[in-house]
Amino acid sequence: MDEPIRSRSKKKKKRSWFKRLVFLFLIILVTGGAAFAYVANKTLQTANETKVDLARGDKSEKREAAVDLTKDHFSVLLVGTDERPGDTSSRADTMIITTFNKTDQTVDMVSIPRDSLVQIPSVGYEDKINHSYAYGGIDSTIETVETLFDIPVDYYASINFNGIVAIVDALGGIDVDVKLPIDTLDSSDKRNSIKLEPGQQTLNGEEALAYARMRYEDPEGDIGRTKRQQQIVQAIIEQSTSFGSITKLNDLMDATGDNFKTNMSLTEAFQLQPFVKSLGSINRIDLTGSDTKINGVYYYQIDPLSLAEAKITLKEQLNLPADDATDMTTSEEATDDTTTTIN
Repeated sequence: MDEPIRSRSKKKKKRSWFKRLVFLFLIILVTGGAAFAYVANKTLQTANETKVDLARGDKSEKREAAVDLTKDHFSVLLVGTDERPGDTSSRADTMIITTFNKTDQTVDMVSIPRDSLVQIPSVGYEDKINHSYAYGGIDSTIETVETLFDIPVDYYASINFNGIVAIVDALGGIDVDVKLPIDTLDSSDKRNSIKLEPGQQTLNGEEALAYARMRYEDPEGDIGRTKRQQQIVQAIIEQSTSFGSITKLNDLMDATGDNFKTNMSLTEAFQLQPFVKSLGSINRIDLTGSDTKINGVYYYQIDPLSLAEAKITLKEQLNLPADDATDMTTSEEATDDTTTTIN
C-alpha cells in the first residue's frame, strides 16, 4: 500500500493564505485577548452581540457529548454570506469546513464550491449547497455539511458582505496588488460603480469586496476568484495585525459585532488561545469535480472519489471511525495531489 496521504502531505512546508484565513477567524473569535484588555467592557459587549446559538443546542447529533475545547478535537464551519440589511433570504457565498486536531496541532480545511450539487436535508432534495442557507439559515447549512461529510460540525463562524466592507474601512483600507481591470457592482448591486485598474493600491471596503466577489469577468473563472479572495484575506490580516491598527480596535469590534456571528462563547474562545499559539500545520483538501447542467441550471458535480478521501481525512483528524472498508478503498484510489500541507 502506498505511503499514507497525510504522511506525504506533511513533508510539504510552505506558507499559504489558508493559514492566514484560519488566523483571521480565530483572531475574531478571541477578540477578548490580551491585546484588547484596555477595552474589556467593549469586548464583552461584542462577544454577546456576535454569539448566536444553533437551534439544535450546543451539541451536534453526531456527538455523544458536547466538545470540550481544553482537550477535544473539534470542527468549525466558516461561512461568508451575501446577507444584507432587510433581506428575508440570503445564500452562503463561501463555505470552508475545518477540523482541528489538538494532539497533532494541525488543521484540515475543505473549501466547498458554492454550486456543489448536494442533498439538503431541510428540504429533502438535492440543490446547490449555497442555497441551504436560504432554506434555513446557518442551521440548514450546518446540517447539509454534516450530511455531506458525515462528521459533526461543532462550531460555526459567519460574516456577511457588509462585514468585509466595515472591517476594511475600520482598518483605513488595505493594500492590494490588483491583478486585472475591475468594472463591477458594489455591495448594493449598483452597476459600474466600482472601477479599478491593475497595480498596487489601497482599497476601501467597497472596492475590496467587489474585487473579491467578481466572478464572470475573470478569464480564470472561479479559480481567479479564489486567488483574489486570498489576496483580500491576506491584506486584512497584514493590516489588522500591524502596530498602527491598535488605535482602531474599537471600530474593528463595532464592525465585527454587527456582521459576525458564531455559536462559540467568549470563554470557549479564550480556551483556543494555547492551541492557536502552538498550531503546527494546515492541510488543504481540494474537492475535485466537474461542471454539469441539469434542466438548464449549472451545478458543480463533486467527484465521489475526491469526496470519499475528504471524508476519511476529516474523520481521521477528529479521531472518528471511518464508515467502512469501501470508503477506505475509494480514498486510496483518489489522486495524490488533492491534499497539500502548509506550514
